[in-house]
Amino acid sequence: MENASKALLIAAAVLIVILLIAFGMRIFNSTSDVSGQASDTGKQLTNQAGAAKNSAVSALNGLSQWTK
Repeated sequence: MENASKALLIAAAVLIVILLIAFGMRIFNSTSDVSGQASDTGKQLTNQAGAAKNSAVSALNGLSQWTK
């Protein structure tokens, strides 16, 4: 009887560890997509800032032609 109760405790511990690993993998997989989206958003913001800079430079060049 002693061995049976120890075997049940070991089996329960193994099941709990398996559940924790599965839960951790699920969280890891769900957050990996978020970091990809954040990277894409950063690239879009960089591209838009570059376009805004080019627009501002061309506007200033247009204004400088009026002063000549």
